[in-house]
Amino acid sequence: MTTRIPVPPLAELTERLPESLAVPESDLLAPGSTWNLSQTLQHCAQTIRYSVTGYPRLKPALFRATAGALAKRVFLSRGATKHALDAELDDAPALDPHLPAAEAAADLADAVALFGGHTGPHALHPAYGRCTHDEFARLHAMHLAEHLPGLADA
Repeated sequence: MTTRIPVPPLAELTERLPESLAVPESDLLAPGSTWNLSQTLQHCAQTIRYSVTGYPRLKPALFRATAGALAKRVFLSRGATKHALDAELDDAPALDPHLPAAEAAADLADAVALFGGHTGPHALHPAYGRCTHDEFARLHAMHLAEHLPGLADA
């Protein structure tokens, strides 16, 4: 059995971003990524921001109550997410491949700050449904670590 290294907290991962921008993208991105670093950071920022402001489109309620809820429980117990790395959020703005990575990283930091300061109920996750702040914090950190394993390992 393999021992999994715990994913660092979301705020800690985003604190690593500025120095990480100096390393080659291939050292940060998950193997097989089809997005560049900027697109990946934009996607992660969208996901985090939407957990506060609301996602553009949700999966059907039956999906969220069954398969989505099961996936959330599995990911939280396992300490890692597993999904298609090129899956954009339904109805979210397109990811800009030409946006400088530094701007995308700053936007991600802003999204994390918005999330960190949020004290009310969170928006429904498109697949998982209702999540507590702690669950979202853990899921966002795992999501970021899945897309950017080099950041989690730094």
